[in-house]
Amino acid sequence: MTGGTRHDHRHAAEICRENGWGVGTRLVGDAGFGPTVIRITALGTRVMLARMIRHNGVAVGHNDEHAWSLAGRDWCRIGG
Repeated sequence: MTGGTRHDHRHAAEICRENGWGVGTRLVGDAGFGPTVIRITALGTRVMLARMIRHNGVAVGHNDEHAWSLAGRDWCRIGG
């Protein structure tokens, strides 16, 4: 399965493991305000930590790591 996370309300870490998304994976998703690119930094039992890399084509300077939900937008893997 790739993408299709918008209405998936399972724990983010579970969705990541099912899709083969691990630490270092970059994901892109759009909630209607331009695409957001994140990089996964850790996977727990339930929680996924990630840093925002870009939003709407602009690099993000404040890239603190925090927990992300994958619901609310369809995420898909980008890059290598």
